[in-house]
Amino acid sequence: MVDYLVSTAWLKHALSDSGATSGSIKIVEATFFLPTMGRDASAEFLESHLPDAVLFDIEAVSNPESHLPHMLPSPALFALEMGKLGLKNTDHIILYDRSPLFSAARAWWMFRYYGHQNISILDGGYAGWLAEGGATESGMPTVQPADFIATAQSDFTSVSMDEMVSWIEAGTCPQIIDARASDRFLGLAKEPRAGLRSGHIPGALNVPISSLLDPETGKVKPKDTLKQIFDAAGVAYDRPAITSCGSGITACGLIFALAITGKTDISLYDGSWSEWGASDHPIAP
Repeated sequence: MVDYLVSTAWLKHALSDSGATSGSIKIVEATFFLPTMGRDASAEFLESHLPDAVLFDIEAVSNPESHLPHMLPSPALFALEMGKLGLKNTDHIILYDRSPLFSAARAWWMFRYYGHQNISILDGGYAGWLAEGGATESGMPTVQPADFIATAQSDFTSVSMDEMVSWIEAGTCPQIIDARASDRFLGLAKEPRAGLRSGHIPGALNVPISSLLDPETGKVKPKDTLKQIFDAAGVAYDRPAITSCGSGITACGLIFALAITGKTDISLYDGSWSEWGASDHPIAP
């Protein structure tokens, strides 16, 4: 199995060895911005991106039948969209982003969910690549469509609101870890999406996604530090966990960080607060 994280130095060496398009390495940008951020991921990609990178549009690669934002698509749709990007099951896919939400982890989780384990995230993302003198290019790359097969696996799973309610009512719910900022988790800040209540799911723990990244470099903190952060939040490593956030993006960052520390019995509540906060189910302030 490949490393969860790769460095800029590693990627530069790998590309100089084989080239991103001629070898098995494929670079994929998976940037996502909240509407309130006033930034356009597609426009920024067109202006400048890593060599031969393709754009994984998190909004487009989602379930078109759901009223909730960017929910997990069907295996057929995911395979179709990845094939359009020229990705194959034999590729070592390197993901990166330029978002403080660590959105590359959302794409990483989706690939892992659909059976692609040969996948890593570029530590430090786009900013780290630039800071270390990495080359860039502009425009939309020419892509040769490929065949990609998506098959749901059992290592990282998704749970529904109905399952969450059933477990909470029965007192059997796995521990819930919420990736939102503390002021949102505590109900002190208004949610960025209209119509949502403030607060959190009863019994949830809070590990803000920002706490897992170095504020200067944007890199993921060392494994031992991550473990200390999860321990301090009350995460029990001998119990399964469910991660949640605003809309299923940063919750995947928690899954990624937990996997680095060795914990993989984790599910994603994909609907997250976009669904729970709009419901009439109990909340804690």
